[in-house]
Amino acid sequence: MPKNELTIYLNGEFIPESQAKVSIYDRCFLYGDGIFEGITVWGGVPFRLDAHLKRMYKGLSYLKIENPLTDEEWEKAIMKVIRLNSMDKGYLRPQVSRGEGMLSTKWEPRVLRKAKPNVVIIPEEWLAYGEAMDKGFRAKVLSRPRTPSASIPAGVKHCNYLNTILGAIEVSACGLDIGIAVNLQGYVTEGTAYNIFIVKNGKLYTPPLTLDLLPGITREVIIEIARREGYQVSETVFDAFTMCTAEEVFFCSTVRLGGPVIEIDGRKIGDGKPGPITKKIRELLLEEMTREAEEFHQGLKK
Repeated sequence: MPKNELTIYLNGEFIPESQAKVSIYDRCFLYGDGIFEGITVWGGVPFRLDAHLKRMYKGLSYLKIENPLTDEEWEKAIMKVIRLNSMDKGYLRPQVSRGEGMLSTKWEPRVLRKAKPNVVIIPEEWLAYGEAMDKGFRAKVLSRPRTPSASIPAGVKHCNYLNTILGAIEVSACGLDIGIAVNLQGYVTEGTAYNIFIVKNGKLYTPPLTLDLLPGITREVIIEIARREGYQVSETVFDAFTMCTAEEVFFCSTVRLGGPVIEIDGRKIGDGKPGPITKKIRELLLEEMTREAEEFHQGLKK
């Protein structure tokens, strides 16, 4: 096994990434027919694991894919992947496909080549919490609206990311850093793979979950810790104009944690530098993650 090769969980086995393979008939490969999660590893601990698993279970249930593991089995597999890869800070992607089969108009187990789901847990030793997060990001409002929940429910973290990929192509073509989507009515929903917050008059605002956006775990944590620290947080609709004229804008996600947006469509946000509330929220988020990791390790010692 190459020196820096990662160890992957695949269908009950822990194997080198070069040996981790699924069939060309896997439904995720053919159709994006599966569910995944993105979990931050911080201090060697999967941050808010229970919340991530619950969201994954809801997605599996909605797509009528059998959950292949119990709570205990998921937790053991995830912790072993962290341990085998000596992860301190990083990212995990548990993913479950429907199984294997070519037919796109039929999904019943009886017509699949393999009805049992393929299950993987992929580690990544990277998180965006360094210099770029301190300098800020330049964004654009995407020309393509977010896929409406009337078509594909936004609460399902499915493996078909074409809407996101098209947004990423648009952002790259403009030489910018991130994309922020609106819905068909022009209200801000979320970024290509992150939730959005704005600051006006010292108060935090973020789009409500009813507005075609994924219920982000980091979003939930930020709302929780911000309110605990005395900030007013409102889940409400706002358009691109309101966002672009806010005092501060920031985004959050499992991989990116929390990052300041300093420019949108060539317009400066505030003074064009990361704002004080954005910095404070990010600081509180990292403190929360560190505290929970320490409590986890202390619990193991008892």
